[in-house]
Amino acid sequence: MTTPERVAYFKYVGPHAEGLRLVDFLVKRFTYFDALHWTNLIEKGDVLLNEGPAIADHLLRNGDKVSYLATMRPEPVAPTKIPILFEDEDLLIVNKPPHLPVHPTGRYLRNTLINILKDQRKTQNIFLAHRLDRETSGVCVLTKTTLAKDKIYWQFFKNECDKTYWGLVWGAPFPASGVIDAPMGAAGPGQSQIRIKQVVNAPESKTAKTKYHTLSTKWIEAPEWQPPRWPGMEKMMKGKDFKSPWPISLVEAKPITGRTNQIRVHLAHLGAGIVGDKLYDPDEAIFLAFKDQNKSMETQKGSFIQLSPQLRKHLILDAHALHARKLALRHPRSGKMIEFVAPAPSSWHGLYSPPKHS
Repeated sequence: MTTPERVAYFKYVGPHAEGLRLVDFLVKRFTYFDALHWTNLIEKGDVLLNEGPAIADHLLRNGDKVSYLATMRPEPVAPTKIPILFEDEDLLIVNKPPHLPVHPTGRYLRNTLINILKDQRKTQNIFLAHRLDRETSGVCVLTKTTLAKDKIYWQFFKNECDKTYWGLVWGAPFPASGVIDAPMGAAGPGQSQIRIKQVVNAPESKTAKTKYHTLSTKWIEAPEWQPPRWPGMEKMMKGKDFKSPWPISLVEAKPITGRTNQIRVHLAHLGAGIVGDKLYDPDEAIFLAFKDQNKSMETQKGSFIQLSPQLRKHLILDAHALHARKLALRHPRSGKMIEFVAPAPSSWHGLYSPPKHS
C-alpha cells in the first residue's frame, strides 16, 4: 500500500494577527476547518510553527511561519492562463480570472493563483499583497522582493490604495449614485441559514462604506431567463409583469472600508444584487442548491463549476459579476503613483454597454 503524498503550505503571520492563538489564526485564515478539527491536526503534527512542533494555544508573533502538511488529493479545475498587466523587479500585477482562488482554501491547495505562478516561474519569491474572492476577477497585486512585500502590505493595510470595481447588477441601484453607509458583519442567529454569509446590521457589525455610481443600463431580450426578483429590477419593470427584456446595469464601486464581501452585500442592500451571485441571492435556496450539486468536482465543458439548467437560467453567469477594474498605488521603490487597469471578463460580453471613457 502506497503512502499518500504530502505537501506543505505555509503562511507568515502579519502584525494584524500578532497575539492570536495558533488555532484561532488557522480558523480565521482557513475557514474550511473548525477549531476542533485544527486542534486535532495540530496534535497529529500536521501543523508546524517555525518548522517545529506546534501547540494550539500558542500566541503568535509577527513573522512566525505557520505550515500545514496536507495530504495530496484531487482538486477542482482552475484556470492556469493568467494575463500579466505589469511586471518589474518588485511587482507582478495580473488580471486574475474568475474561478481561481488567490491562496490555498477549501478544496484548492495547488490550483491557486499564488501556487500556479510559483510553479510556472520556478520560484518561491512571489507574495500576495491582498486578496480577491475566488469568483472575483481583475487587478491583483503580487510582490517579488522584501522591499515591495513590506511597503505594499502597509499601503493595503492603511487603505492607501485606490481601488475601483465594476459590477453587473440586476436592475439598477436607487439612487443611481451615492455612498452606502451600512454597518455589516457575520450573520447572526435567525438572520441566515448560511454560516459564511455577511449581512447589514449583524450582531457584531463594523462600519462599512462604499461609494458607487451607475455607469450604464442595458435591456436584454432573453425570454428563457428566470432572474431573481430584486427590488431594483421590479421597480424598473413596473407594469411589465416581470418578463423579458431584463435590465442589467454596470455599476462602478469604490470601497471606502474593506469588509468581507462588502460591495456584494452593499449592492444587495440597495436591492440591486450582482448578476451570478449565489451567496447573496434573495432566495437562499439558490446557494444551498448550488452547494449540493457541486459536491462533485467534475466540470461542464467550458466551465469551472457545475450549474444545472435551472440555476443557469437564474444566475446567467457561473461566476458572480464583480471585477477589480482599476488599482492605483505607490511604487515601492520610486514612490510614484502607478495605476493598473484590467479589461472585464469575456463572459460579460453582451451583458453591458461599456462607458465611452473607461
